[in-house]
Amino acid sequence: MLEDIRILIEVQEVDRQIHKIEKDKERLPRLVAIAGEDLRSAEAITADARAAAESANKSKRDAEMELSTETDRLGKLKDRSSEIKNNKEYFAHLKEIEECQKKITRLEESSLELMERVEKADADLKEKADAFAAETAKFEENKARIEEKFVSGDVQLRELTARRAEIVASVSKEILDYYNYLLKMFPDSAVAEAANGSCTGCRMIIPPQAFNNVRKGEALVKCHNCRRILYFKES
Repeated sequence: MLEDIRILIEVQEVDRQIHKIEKDKERLPRLVAIAGEDLRSAEAITADARAAAESANKSKRDAEMELSTETDRLGKLKDRSSEIKNNKEYFAHLKEIEECQKKITRLEESSLELMERVEKADADLKEKADAFAAETAKFEENKARIEEKFVSGDVQLRELTARRAEIVASVSKEILDYYNYLLKMFPDSAVAEAANGSCTGCRMIIPPQAFNNVRKGEALVKCHNCRRILYFKES
């Protein structure tokens, strides 16, 4: 096997690792977004629970205010009872008091129902808020782990890049230029093994004479189909 090709096989293994790390780095925003999907869902659920609790509390306050107003009105109506001079006005006044008392009774019953609704809504909000807090902690942990992985990837990338520069220094410029050209099309297989009479890169059959030349390893042989650099691995 040509020494340049032997070295390129080693370079390719380094390039595969570099390519994987670079592709992983491109996935960082997507990985963080995926990790945050449950968080966004929990946030939306919590927002709905908070809105329901606020609505229940407002309804309760409105009912209490109306009850207070009607209670004050009833007191004033009763205070006026002694001022009424004739039966017609007195009976009308009693009817007004009765209607006011009925309304107060309805408002009191409504207030009790609203109180239960508020307690339930507040409890539900607490449950959802606790779940959101737990999901937030989980997201931050996952995000930190993802970012840590990519910081580690940066370190590996620098080491691999330095290693690559060291290895390719001994490859002829013509072959290295061609390899780098192929690398743009085949990031993980610019150099392909010739096995069983075929190129393992594109799976096409190699002409017999070309395959024999690959086996001899005396010159650079390219796949007639995909143009990858071919090599033969002795068993």
